[in-house]
Amino acid sequence: MQIDKPIFIAIILFIVLLSAFFFVVPQYKNLKSLQIDLGQKNAEYIAKFDYYAQIKKNYDDIQKRKADIQKIDDALPKNPNFGQLIYYFQKKAGESGLVLKTISLSQSSSAGGINNLTFSLGISGDYVSLENFMISLEKSARLFEISSISFGSSGAPSAQQVAKAGSTAVPAIAQFQNTGVFSFSFQVRTYSY
Repeated sequence: MQIDKPIFIAIILFIVLLSAFFFVVPQYKNLKSLQIDLGQKNAEYIAKFDYYAQIKKNYDDIQKRKADIQKIDDALPKNPNFGQLIYYFQKKAGESGLVLKTISLSQSSSAGGINNLTFSLGISGDYVSLENFMISLEKSARLFEISSISFGSSGAPSAQQVAKAGSTAVPAIAQFQNTGVFSFSFQVRTYSY
């Protein structure tokens, strides 16, 4: 039994084509699918890498500006901390040569996440001390805004007392030149978030 060569070659080619169709083509499709998945995963990896690189860059920028951020946190603290504010007012008044007689929270409101606190301060002292106190509030890291000041004399010598003491100055001028004790009332506004 002899098989014809052309028929044998045709059968072999047919078997090779069938095996290629059933075994190689599915593997080739699987390879193409895996290449597409690999491309997508690679694109996701690059996007995440860029995202985390940007986060690291932002973090490094924040670390470089830590002192500036601390100043902002000092200016607008997270909580009002009334004890520290009262202590600060007492300390600065004493350093300026004033006596803090009364302090009260007169108004507290919240708008847009920022708390607005208004304190009423009763202080006594001279004008120079008042100026020093206002300068210390202005130079403070915390935001203070003086919304109103009223003053009157308390225990200051009158123009007649200055004249009796032998002063030759005009009584109105003598009143402003003396270093008597005056009573001041402030309304100071501060903020927190």
